[in-house]
Amino acid sequence: MPDNHGPDTSAAATPRDLLTEGEAKALASRIEGHWHRLGHTTVKVWAEAVDPNSRPVVWVIQSNLVNGLPPARQ
Repeated sequence: MPDNHGPDTSAAATPRDLLTEGEAKALASRIEGHWHRLGHTTVKVWAEAVDPNSRPVVWVIQSNLVNGLPPARQ
């Protein structure tokens, strides 16, 4: 039985936490929607490719959250 709690160092290791472009954009939309439903409509969340020329492309979620909280209202 494989150990799912530690790093897999075998040559056949497959990435377990990489998102496709569509998955990253869907996650960004869910996070932004969550904050908007709570009334924090100034929160912006988007998906961004770290290096579009790499294979596979690594997607990250960016936002304007400050220390995990919505930006101060102005």
